[in-house]
This record gives sequence, C-alpha cells and structure tokens, in this order.
Amino acid sequence: MNRVIDILRRFDKKTILFASVALLLFLNLFRLAAGYYSDQVTEVETQQALLAQYQATVEKLPDLKKRVGRLERRAAFLEDYLFTGDSVDEISSAMQIMLQKMVTDAGLDPESIRPIIKGKKGQTGKYESIEIKIRLAGTMPQLVDFLSRFYKNKKLFVVNSFTVKPYKKTQLKVFFDIKGFYLIKTAG
Repeated sequence: MNRVIDILRRFDKKTILFASVALLLFLNLFRLAAGYYSDQVTEVETQQALLAQYQATVEKLPDLKKRVGRLERRAAFLEDYLFTGDSVDEISSAMQIMLQKMVTDAGLDPESIRPIIKGKKGQTGKYESIEIKIRLAGTMPQLVDFLSRFYKNKKLFVVNSFTVKPYKKTQLKVFFDIKGFYLIKTAG
C-alpha cells in the first residue's frame, strides 16, 4: 500500500485528475459500446425469430391453399342447397311456395304454412335461417308421401319439432316447426 502511495506522490494532482477523467471516460465509452452491442444482438435475434416464423408460414402455404380450395368447394356445394334471393321476403315466399307444392302433391290439406321472420333484414353473403310453422291434415299414407318428398328435395331444411295427433278416425293433424336456410345474393 505504501508503494502505491509513493507512486502517486511522484505525479502531480493535475496528472492524476486527467488520468482519472480519462479512465472514467474510457469506462463510460466501454459501457455505451456494450449497450449498443447488446441492442444489436437483441435486434438480430428478433429478426431471426421473425424470419423463422415467416419460413414456417411459407412452408404451410401449399397446405393452406389446398384447404382453402376444399373449403371453397364445400361452400359452393352448400350454397346449392340454400335458397338464394335478393331479399328475405322473396326467399321466404319461395320457401312457402315450395312447401305448399310438396304438401298439395302429397294430397295433404295445408291448414297453414307461414314463415316467421324475426325482424331480420338478412345480410348479404351471410348464411341465415327462417323459421316456418306448418300445420297439415291428412292420412298416414299422405304424410309418408309428404315426408318422402320433403327429404328428397334439394334444399336445406332442419326439422325443429314434429307433432302428429289423431283427428277424426282416419285423419291426422301434423305440426312442423322447421328452419329453411338461405343466402342473400350480392349485387353484381
């Protein structure tokens, strides 16, 4: 320790001050350089991670294109089974007419076939549904004929409820709650 003190006494105070300032300046520059290097390393690692993610996404692209193609074909296939028109009223009328024809062709007596539109306007390009309440009267063979026509038809309906009650000795009362699905056509 005495030796260090002897060495420091040889130098004057100005020299020691300049040496201390130079040393502190050098250490500060080293700290700044190390921080800059650390920031650059972090940025490069981030870029590498993004590149790896991009490469993984690009590798999946052919499979995604195939999947999109399959989904488009399935959507087109589904749209063949949907009612289409320019408005909800037009579509509900078409559903009602189709069901009326099936009922009369089967020989049933249609007491009521009424679509229930619950305040929906129908959005373009979106699949929607209309609830239809059907009330019929007829015989069992006529009902079987109607059900056969109903399930052979090429439009998508879902039966929510189905009730059959006897009426007069040989007659039946039939109640259906069904949903018919549709798609509003886009302009052009």
